[in-house]
Amino acid sequence: MIKYHQILFLSTTNTCRGYMAEVLMRKELLKRGIKDVEVSSRGTIVLFSEPINPKAVLVMKNNDLPVEEDYLTKPLTEEDVKKSDLILTMTEEQKENLLQEYDYSGDIYTVKELGREKGEVLDPYGKDLIDYEYCCRELDRLIEKIADAIFEEE
Repeated sequence: MIKYHQILFLSTTNTCRGYMAEVLMRKELLKRGIKDVEVSSRGTIVLFSEPINPKAVLVMKNNDLPVEEDYLTKPLTEEDVKKSDLILTMTEEQKENLLQEYDYSGDIYTVKELGREKGEVLDPYGKDLIDYEYCCRELDRLIEKIADAIFEEE
């Protein structure tokens, strides 16, 4: 039986890490034949909707990851929090802020925490293309570990 049916990735602006993690988790679910899990991503600071960062798009395409060309970033809402039974943040601060701001009773971890590692997924925003590539590869590795942990009994 699947424990999580609504997985939400939370990042700062939802222009890179969160969206990458969402797409990577969808790929992992498809690879494992798991169909009844919804995956989404949101940002903690989305002042206006904008497309995915062009460097993130390039890296994702170079890694054969699908990119929704018309995707626009989305801010976190109370409804998003309520419907999610697993929330994965990029940083400890995002996790703590969510717990302070919302009455959330589901499971919440940082991506590295659930991937059984220490630290945070660093934000490549404003950095070189290689930093976006590193972020994508790190998330790919962590998402596989997370999927092993939460779907191992499937």
